[in-house]
Amino acid sequence: MVHTGTMARSTLPREPHAFLVVRENQLAYQTVMRLKARHPRMTAPIVTLIGPAGAGKSHLARQLHREVLEENSATSILRTSAAEFTGKFQRAARESQIREFQKAHREKIDLLIFDDLHELQTRPEVQQQLVAMIDDLLAAGGRVLFTARQSPGEVKGLSRRLVSRCQGGILVDLQVPGDSSRRKLIEHFAGSLSFVLPEPTVAVLAKRGPSTPGELLEIVGRLRQVRTKGPISPDDLASFLATTATSLSLNEIAKRVARHYGLKLTDLRSASRLSSLVTARHVAMYLAREIGQSHFATIGDYFGGRNHASVMYACQRVEKLKDSDLALSSDLDQLTAAMSR
Repeated sequence: MVHTGTMARSTLPREPHAFLVVRENQLAYQTVMRLKARHPRMTAPIVTLIGPAGAGKSHLARQLHREVLEENSATSILRTSAAEFTGKFQRAARESQIREFQKAHREKIDLLIFDDLHELQTRPEVQQQLVAMIDDLLAAGGRVLFTARQSPGEVKGLSRRLVSRCQGGILVDLQVPGDSSRRKLIEHFAGSLSFVLPEPTVAVLAKRGPSTPGELLEIVGRLRQVRTKGPISPDDLASFLATTATSLSLNEIAKRVARHYGLKLTDLRSASRLSSLVTARHVAMYLAREIGQSHFATIGDYFGGRNHASVMYACQRVEKLKDSDLALSSDLDQLTAAMSR
């Protein structure tokens, strides 16, 4: 959770690129930016930004965060996620500090940015806390931005009270970009990485590559890493995409990891936090990236709807431990060898 005030600029992570407003997301951008100040026509200043993994929801939320602080650096912004909010509430409950938790999350907040609302679907007690928080914040003149994979009314398990709060505000979709917008995004991402892609290569990638901005950013980054001398031609790109397409499927990698650890595939994909499952799940995510060449968002969706940040953390953890943890190193060697046959 990031609770920011006058020092917020220094605590915000740097973005490699600004949020690019393409035709398909102009309405979403304009609606979210109405929260920079309490818009006079917004009777309930709540915006729920809806879109698939990789659509740019979190990026747009960070853009709002920055623009609000640029207008007034003293603005108090609380940035959190369903997972983080849940974890802090559960810790407060265990330590008999519910009142302290409520005070920290309800007082002197001008703007709440809450990611991954859909992940609260199995947490009724946390939803109750969030509804009370929203009511207190709005009563004090605050504003709220949610991000979610689905419209709140379509998420099974969300309480009627929470859904009604969202529906009392504005629901807005981030649309999947069309061909011309994908070209602009590819050029935008390549430019932010100081990476030149010839126009014919950009055109091929826009047509044959992934569809969401997050996936396009990821594949541009990978192209930059594998680049040899000279520009990447359309033929080079076609070979790269073909290699990616012939990799083992995510489902097949997960099956093999589950079998290696003596687990059920359903357990590996569940929300369980048992240590034995967490290690195996992290290994599966890591191999899905290294061998399967799957996108972070795709892996997260497969493993129970986790966000891309969770997948990145899992991959980084395995990468960090594989040289010092002999058991983990042995597991990776065995699995990698078996999957390369």
